[in-house]
Amino acid sequence: MIVDVDLYGQIRHMFTQEGMTQRAISRTLGISRNTVKKYCEGNYVPWERKPYERISSVVTEEIRAFIQECLDQDEAEGLKKQSHTA
Repeated sequence: MIVDVDLYGQIRHMFTQEGMTQRAISRTLGISRNTVKKYCEGNYVPWERKPYERISSVVTEEIRAFIQECLDQDEAEGLKKQSHTA
């Protein structure tokens, strides 16, 4: 579940200001107790996320070059119904 800044604020307010238990917060907001626990402790904040660094292992540069070559050949032939689409 992605916790936005508003939901984070609600969790922190309920925990610190209202003194609600993590279980009660979880029940009230309809989210997992583990999620509530993570944000009640204050070690995690929703605006600090790890950057996405996954490199595609399936589509390599060689495959991209092959696909582009097929598309270029189709364009050179000028056929409308028998061309590749990607």
